[in-house]
Amino acid sequence: MALAGDLSEFSLTDIIQLIELSNKSGAVHLQGKRGTQEIDGWLYFRDGRIIGARLGSLPPLEAAYTFFTLTSGPFRFHEDVLLDKPTITQSNNMIIMEGIMRQEALAHAPEPVLSSTTILRLVPNPASTGSEISLEADEWRVLTMVNGKNTVGYIAQRSGLGEARTCEILNRLLESGLVEKRDSNLTDSLFPELERIVLEALGPAARALLVEAYVRAGIHDQDTATPEQVTTALSLFEASAMRSFGEARVREPVAQMKSFTEQVFRAM
Repeated sequence: MALAGDLSEFSLTDIIQLIELSNKSGAVHLQGKRGTQEIDGWLYFRDGRIIGARLGSLPPLEAAYTFFTLTSGPFRFHEDVLLDKPTITQSNNMIIMEGIMRQEALAHAPEPVLSSTTILRLVPNPASTGSEISLEADEWRVLTMVNGKNTVGYIAQRSGLGEARTCEILNRLLESGLVEKRDSNLTDSLFPELERIVLEALGPAARALLVEAYVRAGIHDQDTATPEQVTTALSLFEASAMRSFGEARVREPVAQMKSFTEQVFRAM
């Protein structure tokens, strides 16, 4: 089944419905941008039903919903890419309905106050509002990860809530005066995130390769690292990691590292 194109001409809803009607198994590879965030992931099918999704470290269902927020970018269906164990049990119709709601909410949302590279910290002495601030469970979960070091992107991934919901919560916390933005540099946002991606995907041995790549690229002081040095370091790391772990395991984390690096440099 030859199914490929661009999401600007063929919506994700249309793709899902066509695969469902064809009763096909396989996976759709989706790529695109949402604001400054690079989206690159997979949506898995078995006999026409969505059974899984993969986008970074997001939970499968949240990853599936996130794909609906893409309005452009290439996609391709691969019949030879299969998922052994289903990670999503919701029906296609339920996923489509929720996905369209996410898409419409994003389209009507005001200009974002936060980006994935923003770092927030707790306000030491929040001003009294005259009334207690009531926080829901998701809001408490996000608040506990605000520490002056974690980026918004990191919090979104670790909380499992996705970027849209995480930013919604953080914006409310900003408005309530519980958290505030802090100035950041490369050391604050970029290097910890690159290390996190490597550790989660490949483990401590890969972290050692990353540190070696920094040295080979001439990065001896991360505070003064240039974009060119970081780009060189990522290329060196990619080459050595592929030799150690194989292309299949390295491809996705390296893509995440490069995407995040581009976001940081654009925000500088």
